[in-house]
Amino acid sequence: MAIAVGCHMMFVPEGTSVTIRCLADRLGFSRQKVADALHALEQHGYLRRTVIRTARGRLITQTVICHSPGTPAPGRPRPQEPVQRPAPEHRPKPQPPRRRTSPPAPRPTPPPTPTTTPRSPRSLPTVPRPGFPAQDLLRAALAVLVDLRNADSRLYVSEADAEHLAPGVAAWLERGVPPETVRDALSTDLPAERLRRPAALLAHRLTVNLPPAPPLTAPPPVAPPPRPLLHCETCDTCFRAPPATPCPTCGNPGPVPSAYPPPPPPS
Repeated sequence: MAIAVGCHMMFVPEGTSVTIRCLADRLGFSRQKVADALHALEQHGYLRRTVIRTARGRLITQTVICHSPGTPAPGRPRPQEPVQRPAPEHRPKPQPPRRRTSPPAPRPTPPPTPTTTPRSPRSLPTVPRPGFPAQDLLRAALAVLVDLRNADSRLYVSEADAEHLAPGVAAWLERGVPPETVRDALSTDLPAERLRRPAALLAHRLTVNLPPAPPLTAPPPVAPPPRPLLHCETCDTCFRAPPATPCPTCGNPGPVPSAYPPPPPPS
């Protein structure tokens, strides 16, 4: 550290300020380290510091850096000894002691007001879906949701919530549940306190209390259509048989269909 400070002081122009503060700012060291380095240079004879008085009577410190111990730097004169002047006879008048005033207490800063950002509403739970979402079925489900406010005024849902819940109600109606039963299942046994989000409660009930689907039954077998009525013009016989069937009475191979309409199929 002392070598770095000494080398820097040897190459600066004459008259440059080499105070501890200036050296610390230029070299980037702390003031304590710069002061220790100057003290070490002074002990080994590389540095001399002398207090002199200027023409205006101001006391300054003259610093001389040497290349070798005990010799002045080349081109720089050895400083003269400071002149000792007698102290003046008159003394300055004592000034009254100043009163120490405590600094004003800092004003309490008001706490920062919390900035609340609007939170987006949580998405509703999923609801069942009908197998065949026909428009009439969804229209009937929407009517059930609108009618819930008549059963309980707390069951008011918005348009967006109604669009989300309508498929769940349609799944109930598709399974053969009457609209009145769906309304009672959604509006009975409600909690006594205020409902924070009625649509979430309705979505939960539509999913948890979904009735089972009716069993699938095979359609009844379709009865074959009745055979056409044939009329034999030879023996005046009527019978039912496929076209181009010979008459069972006379054997005429060309009976014609009868003018009577065929009977309706059995119900």
